[in-house]
This record gives sequence, structure tokens and C-alpha cells, in this order.
Amino acid sequence: MKKTMHKALLLAGLVSMISTAPVMADGRGAEVELLKEQIKLLMEQNNQLTSRIKRLEEVVGAKSSTAVSDQALKEKIHTLDDQELQHQDTAAVDQIKDHVTLSGLVEVEGMAGEDFAGNTESTFELATVELGFDARANDWASGHVLILYEQGGDDKVLIDEAFITLGNSGQAPLYLKAGRLYVPFGSFETGMISDPLTLEIAETQETALQLGFTARGLYGSVFAFNGDTNEGGGDSRIEQFGAHFGYMYERDNLALDVGVGYMNSMGDSDGLSEILAGEHLLEADYVGGLAVHAIAAVGPVTLIGEYITALDDFDGNNSQPMAFQLETDYRFQIWERESSIGIAYQGTDDLGGYLPESRILATAAIEVFPATRFAIEYAHDEDYDTDQNGTGESADAITGQLAYEF
Repeated sequence: MKKTMHKALLLAGLVSMISTAPVMADGRGAEVELLKEQIKLLMEQNNQLTSRIKRLEEVVGAKSSTAVSDQALKEKIHTLDDQELQHQDTAAVDQIKDHVTLSGLVEVEGMAGEDFAGNTESTFELATVELGFDARANDWASGHVLILYEQGGDDKVLIDEAFITLGNSGQAPLYLKAGRLYVPFGSFETGMISDPLTLEIAETQETALQLGFTARGLYGSVFAFNGDTNEGGGDSRIEQFGAHFGYMYERDNLALDVGVGYMNSMGDSDGLSEILAGEHLLEADYVGGLAVHAIAAVGPVTLIGEYITALDDFDGNNSQPMAFQLETDYRFQIWERESSIGIAYQGTDDLGGYLPESRILATAAIEVFPATRFAIEYAHDEDYDTDQNGTGESADAITGQLAYEF
């Protein structure tokens, strides 16, 4: 069997060389290059065939020295084939892991509470499902996709983020982002279960172009997009823009992050654009917005402060929305498990009928297993007075959350 296989291998090589001889005789550059590729491919196939023959010879040799049945020999050859396929599959998976990172978040929540009208409610829902893909095929370009499902929303699976980043922070300070993203207006950092009220009035998701930089703790960017607002009506154009700048510092047990942001049309935020659409003000004059934040972590204590406001009235109706957040969190361990407690005070202005005037939050959380966190939160809201489109009443809610992140 050994001689027969080697003869077949030699014959295949000779036939291939004879078939390509006219190309060599011709000597033309393109055909010579093609011949080189064919020889390279032939050598690779030859190496694979030689390796397989060697393995089969080892099996046959083992059979001749021991009393192995033909059926056992077939099973051994089948096992070798399976191992080869498994090796190829493993190599393919490893190659994907080298270029693609998968992440995800699942949050299940239960809530019981009473609203401003005195109605009691209790719910149990799949609050959040996130699945993220980050791919980097080279050192200077990467892609990011985040798929989102929220049961409390419209019960649809959405592409929450999808953008391309050009840049390499290790080689150059500049980067470019293009695609569907949240523009850098506001920080919204929190340790609570509930989103901060600053996020409710300022978070802005758009298909945008963002040019930014990071260097020695300094960071910033400028961005532009075509939003929902359209001052004066007419043609729809890219007229919305903004910028943010900040500084981050970290050493030993101290970390600091301070920043400021501006957007020329705060009415394009996800929350305010819905309000303006309901009041038929999407074609009103653009109203700029200012966002300021400061986050300090000193040992186990984190302090968060954020203030976001419109810089003028919307359509001259004495409505200048504002929101702020003050929060303190403390991290510690219980039974060698990461735990935390936190308290927050938040407020708004000129948003009667849409958001509470003030909110007090208290949260406790513990890591029950690696990457698995359980938290419970108490929230107390105070509504605007009746002359400010509110009810003058209060509302309370208790929320429990089980979250798994990978």
C-alpha cells in the first residue's frame, strides 16, 4: 500500500508539471505568475495528501502488528477524519475570536408601586436584552453593532447602534465614527436601576458623523446629523451639530472625569423631540442645550453630578427644560461578593405633565454569581403643582432587578 500511494503521488506531480510546461516555455510574465500560484497550490495539496498517507500508513502498520479487524480499521480511519474536521473547525473559531468580540446583557425586572393618580401597579418583565458585536479586521478600522430589545418599549428588536470607527488610539489621537450612535451630549452615569432624569431629556440617538480625539486624559469631539427638528420648515438638511470636551484622571484610589457638551438643537433629543412633536413645535427655532458633568471616585465612594439645560425658551412659551442629578455610591464586599449601595436626588424644571419635578432613589446591589447581579431600588417622585400641568401628588415604586452581563 505504501509504494502504491507514493507512486500515485509522484505521478500526480509529474502530470501537473507536464501540463504546465507550455506555459513555462512561453515565458510570458502573467502566465509565469499563474504557474507559480498553481505550483504553490499543488505543493499545499501534496503536503496535505502526504500527511494523510502517513497517518493511514501508521494505522495499517498498527493493524499488521496486531490483530485488528477490517471494521476496526474503518472506524479508526473515520475517527481520524473526525479529528481533522474538528481541528479545522477549531481553527476557524479561533480565527473569528481573534477579530470579533461578542457581549451581551439580560435584565429581568419586577416592579410594584403607586402612580400620581393613586393607581397601584405591579409588573414582571424582560426589561432589557442587548447583544453587541465588535469586529476589528485591522489596526485602523472597526465595526460595532448593538441589537436591543426592551419589553417596556414597543416590543420590537431594534438595531440600537451600528457604526464604523476609523482610528487607532495607540498610534494617533484622532478617530472618526460614522453610523447610528448616541451623540456625546450628556454623561448619564448612574448606579441606580432607573435611568436618570438627565437622560430622559437629553439622550440623543441619531445617524451621525463624529470626529474626536483622546490624548493624555483629554478627550473631545464634534458631531453633526440631520435631526427631527427643522427650523422654519422647508428642505431637510444636516443642520444639527454639537461638541463635547472633557478630562479624565486616574491614579491609585482616585479617578476623576469632568466634561461639558453643547448641542445647537436640544429639541432633537429623544425625549424632547416627542414632546415637541405633540405640541407641533418641530419647525420652531432651534434651541441650544448645555450639558455639564463631574464624576469622582475616591476609594470605594463614587460621587456623580450632572446638569443639563436648554439655553432658551422653546417657541417663546416660557418653557426652558432642565434636569439635574446628584448621586453617591459606596462599594464594598459581603461574603467576598462585590456589593454596593447608593442614594440619588434628581430634579427637572418646565416639564410638568411629562416628568416628575423631583425624585429620590435608593439602591442596594450584590453580585450573586460572577457576572450576575441582583439589585433592589426604592423610588419616590414628587409631581409638579396643578398650575404647572402637574397633579401635586407623589408616587412610590419598588423595583427588583436580576441582571446577567457577558
